[in-house]
Amino acid sequence: MIKIKPCLDCESLPLPTIQTFLFGGGIIYIFLDYDGTLIKNDEDEFQKYYFSSFLKYSKLEKKIIDIVLECTIELIKKDDDKITNLEYFMNLMEEKTGKDSMYWYNIFLDFYNTEFPKLKSIIKPNDKLINKIKYSNHKFIFASNPLFPEIAVKHRIEFINLKTNDFIYISTMENSHYCKPNENYFNEIIYKLNIKPEDCLMIGDTDFDRECIKAGINFIHVSEENIWEEIL
Repeated sequence: MIKIKPCLDCESLPLPTIQTFLFGGGIIYIFLDYDGTLIKNDEDEFQKYYFSSFLKYSKLEKKIIDIVLECTIELIKKDDDKITNLEYFMNLMEEKTGKDSMYWYNIFLDFYNTEFPKLKSIIKPNDKLINKIKYSNHKFIFASNPLFPEIAVKHRIEFINLKTNDFIYISTMENSHYCKPNENYFNEIIYKLNIKPEDCLMIGDTDFDRECIKAGINFIHVSEENIWEEIL
């Protein structure tokens, strides 16, 4: 019979962490949503300021907002990897307005280069989460829905005083073929990074983020601060 040596000082041993209890202790990669998570503004609030700024800058008629929203809804429903989100969106804009996709690309690019950075003034960073990110050893993935091109995403990261190199991967319209809540949005990132879903955790605030579970990724709501504070 094998004799098990008793622990002489069991009270000195560390208690299992929340991470071990919930996720088996293997979390390496953290997917992070933006609106409602990294910032306290929800998507509707940010959208209101975004479109107001865009109309003021572009001097386009207000009806263009309805077209942009229609294209965005269709983009979210996109379910193939034939072309990127950016190409798909610009093609939709051309189809619905009769104006060349490059016309729209240049308008948006100009806006993101000049007026968009001013939106930083309305951003409410989630400082508690952001500070955890700055000092964590985990590897972070910027997993906001890829409805913005790279230039806008970089500004959004700068809005919260983080840097692009704080993330090992950043979702943009240029490098994505799917959107949340499509589970293939998560599968694409997992495939590109050659990582295991069981090593990942998504922190978000909506059911769109929660769909990561279908891809095998753990999920916690941003409001569950006691959990992510200990993990990070």
